Amino acid sequence: MDRLEALGASLSQITMYDIESESTQAKKNVVLNVSEIEAKVLEATNDDPWGASSTLMQDIANRCYSPDFNEIMTSIYARFMEKEARQWRQIYKALQLLEYLVKNGSERVVDDARSHISTVKMLRNFHYIDEKGKDEGLNGMSLHDPRACG
Repeated sequence: MDRLEALGASLSQITMYDIESESTQAKKNVVLNVSEIEAKVLEATNDDPWGASSTLMQDIANRCYSPDFNEIMTSIYARFMEKEARQWRQIYKALQLLEYLVKNGSERVVDDARSHISTVKMLRNFHYIDEKGKDEGLNGMSLHDPRACG
């Protein structure tokens, strides 16, 4: 009975805004032909100034054991290659997600990352100076350490 009460309490906190927001995002994904897992990768690597939730990243890591693996990895590498320097945060968050998947996803992630090591090494030299003169390439990316990429 406790589980039922907990579920009821959780459901009572959902607002119409939450439902509308989820509905709007689902419609956008259908129109843009974005799969559920690709939408999760896009959410984890969005331009918000805060990091992705550990729950979301763990969900993506768990899906690396499924047929979604190729789509996950393709979506991450697309974030590296299809973005302009001014979209540095999305590139940075894609690197963070890749690092998380290497540590917490299937062994296939490690093999796939090794096959794309030239792309990751290229990002080691990434820099972007914003309008205020701040070099966002120095935003704590561990890839600035030459030992990080072998």
